[in-house]
Amino acid sequence: MVISEGMMGLNPVTGATDLAAALQKRDTQVDALNRLSAAISQAGSLEKALQDALTHLLSLTGADMGSIHVLDPATHSLKLAASLGVSGGFVCAERRIPIGDCLCGEAARTGQLIVSENLMTDPRLVRPACREEKFGSVVSIPLTAKERTLGILTLYKKQPHAVSDLDHALLTLMGRHIGVAVENAQLSARMRELAVVEERGLIAQEIHDGIAQSLAYLNLETLKLRTLLEDNPGRAAAELDHIRRVISESCEEVRALLVDFRMKFREGEGLADSVIRCLEEFGQRTAIRTQVIINGDPSALRSEAQVPVFRIIQEALSNVRKHARARMVVVELCASPTVLEVTVRDDGRGFEPEKEDGHGTTHLGLEIMRERASHLGGSLQCESRPSEGTTLRLTLPLSVTVP
Repeated sequence: MVISEGMMGLNPVTGATDLAAALQKRDTQVDALNRLSAAISQAGSLEKALQDALTHLLSLTGADMGSIHVLDPATHSLKLAASLGVSGGFVCAERRIPIGDCLCGEAARTGQLIVSENLMTDPRLVRPACREEKFGSVVSIPLTAKERTLGILTLYKKQPHAVSDLDHALLTLMGRHIGVAVENAQLSARMRELAVVEERGLIAQEIHDGIAQSLAYLNLETLKLRTLLEDNPGRAAAELDHIRRVISESCEEVRALLVDFRMKFREGEGLADSVIRCLEEFGQRTAIRTQVIINGDPSALRSEAQVPVFRIIQEALSNVRKHARARMVVVELCASPTVLEVTVRDDGRGFEPEKEDGHGTTHLGLEIMRERASHLGGSLQCESRPSEGTTLRLTLPLSVTVP
């Protein structure tokens, strides 16, 4: 809880100095809030970030104890995400608070900061946990973003304590800062979940297009082999050799998939270096000649967009390996001041882009790559003709920000 220095009744000698000191203190507090909100937004775990933030907030405000609850829309309640200085019994009792219940629930319901300067005499206190902790005063601060309440920050002091108008304004600002940071962290978490779902979909398609079809084919071949063993042992031996070749190809397909999905950026490695390394390993695995052309500075692309672009290139190379029967593939990265253009070109057998393959999916996984390009704010074009190779061209702004 912010401990205010009295700002009314200042004497002429010290008044200006005290006012300047108070304003400087507020500037320092706001700067600390900016750093806190940035740290929460960038944290991998929201719960850990809020726990760390709570430690700094108690120091910043002078409160003795604190808790942070995050809104759970599914249950229309507040879920405890962080606490500091309170007892284990309090944590258990306050693990969930219904919206509108007691002071904290009311702050979440109204979106307004609620203060109890002497909690033990406050008739609004209906939940027993705070009474059992013997808090002196409480401030419950809504965490808001875009006029939505995402949770509450509650600060407790052991003794009754008054809150000034200046403190009230700072605490409200604190709730907005942390609310926006919580919203950003939740959005990032959802985007990571969507990325996992997308990767699983890509893996599922890879398995369907390659391994699953090979296994289905092998099943039919083994049934045929049983008949041949009885009627034509000579043909059965040839069929067995064929089955072994298909199994060997399937094993190679699995190994290639594992290499593709394990390959990632190394420490300090940018997009261009990763692509060069990827092409070198691709050439070694497939015996397809490779070439990388770099124009401009691809590292100007924002760091969070470089991995998705790399995955698009990987998917294009995977399709070259599986379908193109190419002798050479060229990857070109061309960065202008505002745009990055990525081109993957092979000299393989080509295809007709407007037609679908026999499995009802677009050739070369184009839809997956186009969806990724669209997510990055860019576009992907495909140019191909039978026997004339294929060119994929990804274009996106260098200033792209992954949502």
